Amino acid sequence: MQLEHLNTTAQDPASVVEPNYFSNWGDLWYPLWANRLLGLASRQGWLSPNGVTITSFVLYAAAACLIGRGGEGAMLAVVLLPLSYVLDCLDGQLARFTGQTSVVGDYLDKTLDVLKIGLINAAFALAAYRMTGEVVYVFLGFFSCFGFLFRYYIKLETMFSAINHDPAYLDQSRLRRQQLYATLDARSRADKSFSGHLQWLWLRHHSLLALDEAEHVTFGAIAIAVQRPDLWLWLFGVGQMLIALVRLVQRGRQIVAQDGSLTHPLRK
Repeated sequence: MQLEHLNTTAQDPASVVEPNYFSNWGDLWYPLWANRLLGLASRQGWLSPNGVTITSFVLYAAAACLIGRGGEGAMLAVVLLPLSYVLDCLDGQLARFTGQTSVVGDYLDKTLDVLKIGLINAAFALAAYRMTGEVVYVFLGFFSCFGFLFRYYIKLETMFSAINHDPAYLDQSRLRRQQLYATLDARSRADKSFSGHLQWLWLRHHSLLALDEAEHVTFGAIAIAVQRPDLWLWLFGVGQMLIALVRLVQRGRQIVAQDGSLTHPLRK
């Protein structure tokens, strides 16, 4: 993803991997896979970060079409979904590594990410309906998509409220993010006791139940492989709405209290 530019060393591909302090568990490995492709991608003069973003979207859309259509061809989505997300991680790394970061690229990346969620939910809803004939899966697809978008809206409204209350909010949030990234790096390098290892394990995997783009493609590939799109829809239809309701209460309490946790990177 094309995220905020970091202080990096252009000669070191690993230096452009975005710190994943607040990432979901799925984002602990996809960016690392993308980083293995970075050296090759950066040597292709014709390949731009925006081109990688669009290619990722095309592969994702193709996977969604195959899933919705069903049949043996749907099995190709088992490969296309994870591959599209690896490319989604690669575009931002390529932009930072080659100095091609841009406002347009950031906008394109984020808007297409949201469109992908609509496509994948529609595809699984159609596949489950075809398989079972039960209209409940159409509703589950709707609730999954709505819950994901509602989480985005809650995050944005929280940020707007914080900015209205404190014009320096964005600067404070940016500083806090860099502090957390530095803390994460220091903790990863430190010698750990048994309790320290447990704390580190919790820090890296406490978001096990969070369901975002990486989890969509991971569980989506598994669901297609075992031919159970219905289970995928139950997981995301119920899960996205529950997470959205939790965020609704959590962000409301933070806004009322105006506590320091608002400056932490806000998860949607």
